[in-house]
Formats: sequence, structure tokens, C-alpha cells
Amino acid sequence: MGGVAPKSVITDGDPAMRIAIQKIFPTAHHRLCAWHLLRNATSNICDPRFTQLFKHCMLADIEIDEFEVMWEAMVEECGVREVEWVQDLYRKKYSWATAYIRGRFFAGIRTTSRCESLHAKLGRFVESRYGVIEFVTNFQRCVDFLRDNEDEMEFRSCYGTPVLQTHFIELEKSGATRFTREMFWRYRESLNRCVRVRINACVEIEGGQTFTVQKYCKPGMT
Repeated sequence: MGGVAPKSVITDGDPAMRIAIQKIFPTAHHRLCAWHLLRNATSNICDPRFTQLFKHCMLADIEIDEFEVMWEAMVEECGVREVEWVQDLYRKKYSWATAYIRGRFFAGIRTTSRCESLHAKLGRFVESRYGVIEFVTNFQRCVDFLRDNEDEMEFRSCYGTPVLQTHFIELEKSGATRFTREMFWRYRESLNRCVRVRINACVEIEGGQTFTVQKYCKPGMT
């Protein structure tokens, strides 16, 4: 039997939720919502340049040492090294920096927007003034609406073949048959990023091969 995949949770940083997650899902990786972090950066620092640089630090697909260099340059340029909020943000880097959470599975999600979107959809069907019977009836209407949408998306995923665009034809074709269309677009973005990786060496080992790769290879390099 296969093992259970580690849980991943995304929140807006609410302390009560953090405590609850640690209690209920002690092995889960807690990620902070990118949208809320950027909003907090804007309100706490009030410097568009800092928000721009911080967004790049948070989302850039870079190595840890590159992140540290980028962070140092940012706090130096913006003069925020001694700001308490920035120092606290840095201590929490394992919960938001892509460089530190690489390898964790979040299904391409970086914000709590999907959860908030669900709340918004539910708000179209139920109101606080409803009694129990009205709430249950309208909640079921909301569930039926969401299921209909899911069926429509599944139909679109099952029929038609997307145009292949990457250099990894077989991998892309495999993803097109296994994923929903929305997840396939994200999968293809990952394949496109792999074009920047060059294979330097290949060693045969028992049961497979080990590859040595180089990132961000410049055209014409040997």
C-alpha cells in the first residue's frame, strides 16, 4: 500500500488557525497566502518598490542562496532592515518563500482565494436570516450548482486534445490524458520551465539513471 501524502494548508496567517492546524494536522506544511502577504507588505511598509521586490523574493523559482542574496539586497535598498514587521516576515520564510517550500505539494495554489471564492458562491444561496430548513434547502441548491459546474469542466477535459507546445512531447501528451484542463495548463508551465535545464551527465544505476543538470544555461554554452 502507498503512503499517505503529506498535508499542506494555506491560510491568511490567522493565529487561531495556525494553532488549530498544529493541533489537528501536526505534520502538515503551513503556507501563508501570497495575496494577504502582499497586502500586508503594502500596508506595513507603504513602499511600492518594496512590494515589487518582495513579490519577486516570494514567488521566484530560485535556489535558497539566491533567495538570501535577493532578500539582503531588498532590505538594503528599501532601508527596512530594522523594521520589526520585516524581521518577523523573514523568520517565517519557510511558510511563504518558494525557495524554501520547493518540493511541497500545493497543487499550484498560492492563495486562499479558492476558499474565499467558495464562501462567495455560498453567499449567493444562503443568508444569515435563514432558519434551519431554509438554510439546508438553499445549501443543497449551492451544492447542486457546484456539482453541475464540475460536471461541465470534466466534460471539457474528456473531449478534445490540447495543442502540444513544449519540447517534451511525450510528457506533455501524458499530462493531457491524465489531468483536468486547468491542471494541465499548470503542468505545461512546469514543463516549459524545464527547458531552462541542460543535462550535463547521465549515469546508469541499478533500476534507473541519475542525471546531473544545470539551470539557466545560456544559449550556445557547451
